[in-house]
Amino acid sequence: MKRFLNFFSSSKATMILLFILALAMAVATFIEDKYDTVSARSIVYNTRWFELLFVLLALNLIGHIKTYNLISWKKIGGLIFHLAFILMIIGAGITRYFGFEGNMHIRQGEASKIVYSADPYLMISYTDNKQNYNYDHPIRIGLITDNSFHISIPTDDKGNIDIKFKEFISNAVEKIEENVAGGKNMIELSVLTSSGLQNVFINEGEVKNLGLIKISYNNSSDNDAVKLDEKEGKLYISSPYDIRQATMDESVVDTLMKDSLSIFQEKKIYSTNGLSFVCNKFYKSALKKIVSGVSTNMESNGNDAIVLEVAINGKKHEAIVMYNASYSSGYNDYSFDGTNIKIGFGSKTIELPFALYLKNFIFEKYPGSERPSSYKSEVTLIDDKNNVKEDYSIFMNNVLDYKQYRFFQSSYDTDERGTILSVNHDYWGTFVSYLGYTLLTIGFIITLFNKNSRFLSLRKFITDARNKRKSILLCIIFLLGFNGIGFSQNNSANIIDAFHADKFGHLLTQTYDGRFAPVHTLAIDLMHKIAKKDNFNIEGKGKMNAMQAFIDMMAEPQFWQQQKIIYVPQKAIRDIIGINTEYASFLDFFDANQQYKMDKYINDAFRKKQSEKNKVDKEILKVDERLNIFSMIINGSILKIFPEQNSKNNKWISWDDNSSMIPLTGAISIINNDLQLKTFNYANIMHAYIFEVQKGISTSDYSKADKIVGYISDIQKQISDPSLLPSDTKRNAEIFYNNADIFIFLKNVYALFSVLLLVLAFIENVKTQKSKFIGYTLNILTILLVIAFLYHTLGMGLRWYITEHAPWSNGYEALILVAWGALLAGFSFAKNSKLTLAATTLLAFFVLMTASHSSYDPQLTNLQPVLKSYWLIIHVATLTISYGFLGLGFILGLMNLFIYLSKTKSNSTRLDLLITENTYIIEMNLIIGLFLATLGTFLGAVWANESWGKYWGWDAKETWALVIVVTYSIIIHMRFIPKFNTKFAFNVASVLGFSSVIMTFVGVNYYLSKGMHSYGAGDTPVFPLWAWGTIIAIIILIISAGIKERNNKLN
Repeated sequence: MKRFLNFFSSSKATMILLFILALAMAVATFIEDKYDTVSARSIVYNTRWFELLFVLLALNLIGHIKTYNLISWKKIGGLIFHLAFILMIIGAGITRYFGFEGNMHIRQGEASKIVYSADPYLMISYTDNKQNYNYDHPIRIGLITDNSFHISIPTDDKGNIDIKFKEFISNAVEKIEENVAGGKNMIELSVLTSSGLQNVFINEGEVKNLGLIKISYNNSSDNDAVKLDEKEGKLYISSPYDIRQATMDESVVDTLMKDSLSIFQEKKIYSTNGLSFVCNKFYKSALKKIVSGVSTNMESNGNDAIVLEVAINGKKHEAIVMYNASYSSGYNDYSFDGTNIKIGFGSKTIELPFALYLKNFIFEKYPGSERPSSYKSEVTLIDDKNNVKEDYSIFMNNVLDYKQYRFFQSSYDTDERGTILSVNHDYWGTFVSYLGYTLLTIGFIITLFNKNSRFLSLRKFITDARNKRKSILLCIIFLLGFNGIGFSQNNSANIIDAFHADKFGHLLTQTYDGRFAPVHTLAIDLMHKIAKKDNFNIEGKGKMNAMQAFIDMMAEPQFWQQQKIIYVPQKAIRDIIGINTEYASFLDFFDANQQYKMDKYINDAFRKKQSEKNKVDKEILKVDERLNIFSMIINGSILKIFPEQNSKNNKWISWDDNSSMIPLTGAISIINNDLQLKTFNYANIMHAYIFEVQKGISTSDYSKADKIVGYISDIQKQISDPSLLPSDTKRNAEIFYNNADIFIFLKNVYALFSVLLLVLAFIENVKTQKSKFIGYTLNILTILLVIAFLYHTLGMGLRWYITEHAPWSNGYEALILVAWGALLAGFSFAKNSKLTLAATTLLAFFVLMTASHSSYDPQLTNLQPVLKSYWLIIHVATLTISYGFLGLGFILGLMNLFIYLSKTKSNSTRLDLLITENTYIIEMNLIIGLFLATLGTFLGAVWANESWGKYWGWDAKETWALVIVVTYSIIIHMRFIPKFNTKFAFNVASVLGFSSVIMTFVGVNYYLSKGMHSYGAGDTPVFPLWAWGTIIAIIILIISAGIKERNNKLN
């Protein structure tokens, strides 16, 4: 027993448990992506063995405290770590077994105390002569799981009512067949509620509960129901309350009085108790079949359904129960040989001891768009028992706490007059988890500065290793040329003057998401989308920049329709169009009959699911988008530079908009004293401008065109709300950012510096004779790299200043931050190792090269409401910067593997010392990276909990973030495991471990399509061949280095 306890509390047991945990979580994310979330939860996350795994880890960590004597001041950091993780596991257990999550739906002007559970339930209600029987069974149906269940309800009059699971129908839709033997008459209604429009079928003899009202058909058992009765082949309607009835066009409106009888007419609107319904069709002898349906766009077309076998007195019946996605009781009435039973499949209702009254729902949009900027609920908390009546505002990242319940702004009704609040009841689970997070942070800080910690010991080991070597420096002098910033100038008489184009570029435009940006930004973004470049050399025109080309396209559309500027990378698509180059003209896409050549292929691609679209499908859609953008440029519809008059949401319009024809009045009309337009409106102003530009192209005189640009600028300032428009300083900063192309420039700088630093630093490390001259050269390179790093920081700062949010909200920005974090890691060790700085510069180059790939969109955009959180800023920054440190460990690990291959008898002593030094540096990087990754992961949990009340949901992204933590925890603790505590094994692990980072950043964001997290600015990249080649090359390198090292040891 003692031997078992010793093993169980050992690091080897920890490694085994962590490995199983990482593997299980990784497999679960693939199960979720291939099948569904329920299957992943049923097979992994919600299983007893998965819970046992965490219990064993907690017990193992408790055992570590005694085994490694952690109760001492020298090891206080380690003790706090272990206590933190134990508390987090306990907190997760409390949440799992005692926490509750749900949603509350409130319409404006109404109060509610009902919460609808987040988890679905099968709800059964049966009433006999003596008592009620109610049963709620939590139910999750997976595509590949055993979904069977058996519920037996004992009753006094019917014996046992046995209900069994029979079948699951995903995306269920109803199909009606008439005049079928054994069929029943039924009525199809269209019902409009606050949740939207839905079709409801009522069988003869059935009472249908629609939440706000009940409707019966040839069934008089419920006096509270609206009754539809068939008499002599006609349908009649009667109601226990007044009903408003109207024709579809509202031309005839009257009231059906309480308890009166009237013919129930098709295509007539009946309204009562906040619900409206229309009779769509009356079916004779019909059978309703529930089948798995697919809509025309291959997406969901209905709710799921379950088929149940209901046995009463030995006789079996079938009940099809649709999932109720609306905020209502969710019960449907079923009758089996005179036995009436209610069955529901959906959210369970829970009544709170207090209510919330929605005074007002405030929905704010970005100017001129339908995209939400923010939304909040002004509510009154009403607790009659405790005489509490208080007003609160609930909005994103601002919660209401009361009696251990937390209310979060989650969503809203489509008519923007109702709110949906997430409700969380998990005070103690959250408290214990947050305490664990706090201890974790304290433990990290102590470890980094505790003189007895492994981290500071590594610094001493590095110094000792360096003192055993001598270095020599090779002198290499180089000059760094810094590209001048500015716009291209060209004196050709056939193109737009560059100075005039720059003036037009300073005008503001409203982007599709409501952001106000210089036209210069729009031009560059559109040219990147169309042609993948922003400088052109057009035959007959000459060289021009994006701004010149943008204006010229509007001035001379017929000319540009013939120019091959639309990027078509796929040969299969070029074959469809009939071209043999990478660029096509607008006219190339149409045949002699003006038929669009890609029309059939576009429709086919649109009909496919996202997961079913192949590379050609996706590229066809992209090419079609480029063509449409080009069309919108030449017809002017994409250029929204005019503030709409009397707009309620600060919308701006283009010169081809119908509103642009409305005459301008007021003080601004003084401009027409100069322009002398027949009708002073936006359309004519723009036509006048185009006319003057065309004249300027011929005469090189842009004075009148310049004047019109000035007038447009005056209009923008006078008609729009000044507080919404960016300042001149911000506008100029954005144009500078566009022209500078900072990160493309830095990509090239890092490429040059990485080569020079690698060569020089490697020579310095392997040579035995020291040279001051090469040392000075390396120092100069380091200084220049610091300048490049500051320029990198400036670029990120400019994005933050321009967009007013932290620059890590999408895939492109996250990669920019990873490169920045990698350089920061390199500078942290630059004093001790220039080779480390070389490695991190190489990593920064690769990351920026990836960011410049077409799959990542550098466009500046507005932010979604849920992303406006300081917790998110800290979470993403911390986690992403950790990738830089872990990436540096990966690069240095690769370098060490190459050094292993380079070892001979004559140089093995020097290279072993170099490997040792690099290995210590790798370990320090991985420790910092692990600390930041762990903090970032759990700060993400805090962000989620403060935003929508759920700090962990096993989403693929958060799961893989935890996989990173577990993976690098294993790597850092490998030194405690015999046979795994060698430098070679550690270097291999530092290389292979980085695959978890790549999977988290790339795999989850772009390939695991069912997760919540997605950097949507950019389509899913196709896994490239070079990536497979890289993976194979790394495997070959590891095997070769391992064989070489083994042979060296044998010799």
